[in-house]
Amino acid sequence: MTIKKSALDTYKLLKATATVAEQSLEGRIQHYRAHIKAEDKELRTYTQKAAADLLGCNNRTLKRKHDQGDFDILEIKRGANGHYAYTLSNIYAMADIMGLRPSHRLPSDKLQVIVVNSLKGGCGKTTSLVNIAAALATTNIKRYRIGIIDLDPQGSSSSFFPPIAHDPITVGDLMRDCIELDENEVWSDVVSSAFLPTHIPNIRILPSGMDDFYFEHETATQLKDQVGYDQTRHYHKLLEKVIEPVASEFDLILIDTAPSLNFMFYNALMASTAMLIPVHPEAVDFDANNKYLKRLGEIYHTVAALGHDGWDFMQFLVTNYVKGNHSQRDIVKDVRSAFGRQVMSYPINHSAAITASSSSFNTIFDQKTSDSLASRESLIKAQENIKDVVDELEMLIRSNWASTQCTLESA
Repeated sequence: MTIKKSALDTYKLLKATATVAEQSLEGRIQHYRAHIKAEDKELRTYTQKAAADLLGCNNRTLKRKHDQGDFDILEIKRGANGHYAYTLSNIYAMADIMGLRPSHRLPSDKLQVIVVNSLKGGCGKTTSLVNIAAALATTNIKRYRIGIIDLDPQGSSSSFFPPIAHDPITVGDLMRDCIELDENEVWSDVVSSAFLPTHIPNIRILPSGMDDFYFEHETATQLKDQVGYDQTRHYHKLLEKVIEPVASEFDLILIDTAPSLNFMFYNALMASTAMLIPVHPEAVDFDANNKYLKRLGEIYHTVAALGHDGWDFMQFLVTNYVKGNHSQRDIVKDVRSAFGRQVMSYPINHSAAITASSSSFNTIFDQKTSDSLASRESLIKAQENIKDVVDELEMLIRSNWASTQCTLESA
């Protein structure tokens, strides 16, 4: 096959552009690492009052337990002011000592796999996901075991939880069957180790990488060669190769997807038990979302025909909502009028704190109020707002666990 000179020139241009992009990306990574002053991030510490609030007691009770030596084994550090500076790991250990059991799902309760997806870019999908995960892990003492799967090869979610390892196993590596087992090595152990611990206790992330794009190419090649589905299982890869081997290790898994309709997205659908669709309340975004929804049923039919069990819930989450903006208010009314109870009660409000935190790849729960680039008031309001969203989402999750349904009905 002969390549035209003009096409060759275009190829050379793209290669040169790729080199510049790679250098720019490496510069961004170095800048980011310099900004956080370490390869691994550290979660903010908690005051004694904040620790007591999480543990469901008061300062006096906590002080008495310290005086009795109940927590001496934990070697809790003190801040510059001499007061205790609790890490979340400290607080979890204190909960164990106090006999507060984690609220893990029972084996009979379904693992919740929630896909966060919209084909409209810029709707706050990744920002919403990472802040929801952080809120679930840091604003209560339930100690949910949370997994994040970054199914977007651009790695947006992975940027918030950067792996220490230079070349970690990615979700694409696991789905593409390109890992050879060592002698006596078990596949479930490989998958488990690929879900990396993060700076937030009880959150583990399976990162993505640019090479994960090859999953699309390899799958398309297999289909072109007319390989039967029983051999490829190309829509079941995420479920069977990644999630099922480690299902017992998590209570819920959040999946971040690219804003595109591809084989990765179909895998997310096949693995999902629920869908969360971010909606930015602007006319263009709302129209684009409606066009996506017109096709979503047809898209879902493909995985339904292959045995999907159906969703426990599908919810719309209004994002980046500006209070007082009349046009946005009208669109939110239209959304609620059209989709009713499928719309989350609380929107994620536009916030300078979320913008500032995201610019440094932090969730709003990572930072002390004194360290935030936004005002203290803005950070606290944003945290309270996300907490309201998470309380509603948590209710939806727990309403589908048999072990908690009776409790919820009697509450």
